[in-house]
Amino acid sequence: MKNSILLFIIVLFFNGCVAITGHNQTMRELDKVFLSNSCNYEIINEKIEDNEDILFWSLQGGSLARNCKDYKRSNEFFDKAEQEYKKIDIQNTLKNISQGTKEVLVNNNINAYEGNIYERIMVNTYKALNFASLGDHSNARVEFNRTLDRQRRAKEFFEDEIKKKKEQLYKQESQTIKKLVENPKSQNIVYSQYKNLLSDFQAYPNFINPFSSYLAGIYFFLQKDYQKARTLFKESLQMNPDNKQIKEDYLLNERFLKNEKDTTNYLWLIYENGQGIYKEEKRLDLPLFLVSNRVLYTAIALPSLKERNYSYDYLQIKNQKTIEICSMDTIIKTEFKKEFPLILSQAILNSLTKTLAQYEFQRKSDALGSFLSIMYQGLTTRADVRIWNNLPKSFESKRIELKENPIIIKDDNENIIELISIPKGKNAIIYIKSEIRGKNTVHSILY
Repeated sequence: MKNSILLFIIVLFFNGCVAITGHNQTMRELDKVFLSNSCNYEIINEKIEDNEDILFWSLQGGSLARNCKDYKRSNEFFDKAEQEYKKIDIQNTLKNISQGTKEVLVNNNINAYEGNIYERIMVNTYKALNFASLGDHSNARVEFNRTLDRQRRAKEFFEDEIKKKKEQLYKQESQTIKKLVENPKSQNIVYSQYKNLLSDFQAYPNFINPFSSYLAGIYFFLQKDYQKARTLFKESLQMNPDNKQIKEDYLLNERFLKNEKDTTNYLWLIYENGQGIYKEEKRLDLPLFLVSNRVLYTAIALPSLKERNYSYDYLQIKNQKTIEICSMDTIIKTEFKKEFPLILSQAILNSLTKTLAQYEFQRKSDALGSFLSIMYQGLTTRADVRIWNNLPKSFESKRIELKENPIIIKDDNENIIELISIPKGKNAIIYIKSEIRGKNTVHSILY
């Protein structure tokens, strides 16, 4: 009876908290904020000041401030995010048993958000763009170099992190439990449900973000570092050998390598198209015989990826259409696919632990305990659906030679989005983000 009362107290204690509610409502509210023209940071600042999920809210704050063209504030948020990544790396190395136990007995929603590798790369990419918009090209260069360094180390870093987390997962568990969690029959049932999601795309290699490499190539070209630009354009071209825009920029850089006195000026139109992937919860019932033939309820909750829509099909400049450089959706899917075996093992272990508690109550004929354990499992079987949800669906680009003003940028229906005049003798990057039709944020960077 003591166990029954204790479990009931636990259920009451967690009532209304994220262990039960998850983060679905938070993600929906954030979408509304990003699709409005709000530049209100009050809630984000409150969360960070209260030490609540600092990384998650810093990423959202960085995006919101960038959308509001408050580049300094945006980088302050992204600096906080980077500080949290460093703390997370240290904590994962020193993580104790009790922290792992919380995940198993409740769910991952009670833990602080740890983010993804692709997010770290985009943080430095956006910081570089913010510095460039502020005219601070020295720090922009530093951030682009950090972006490239993260990409070089990403594969090894990811493999080390997964290994640590897997070791931590089974630290307190017996070999019997480990075998039950990794039972091929159980896992195959889940993989059959995720078959399309995990195989309907062509993955990019080794956590490389082709857009970050390509954009860095443009930056170093404009800084007249043609050797470094060549390396980056070449890397981008190897991942997208048929991409016309990358090929044209690579050849342009080759031309300048041969004639550095060329004074032709150019404008790159960079287009962040649409809304990137978000996560939703997917519940699956595991066949009872896979665990125990005396269990009343066995289910797992997993995050699943859901694609959203493009904005304009393309943008136009001098009657030329932007060309996709890379799919952010594909980058997210690539990392999710690599991480999914660990996510699945965590979900099964979480469910199995609660299921075994049910079995124990039944074995002791504890009706109240059995009822409460079923209720507890039902309430706390929740997937973690947090994600940096203001990333685009794809990145596109088009370059033109600057000969006359003004420059007219149109959407796919010939509607004018922006009229821009570029000072004579200057190069430019015009960076447009459009989550949905009619909502456009235009950033201008001159070189």
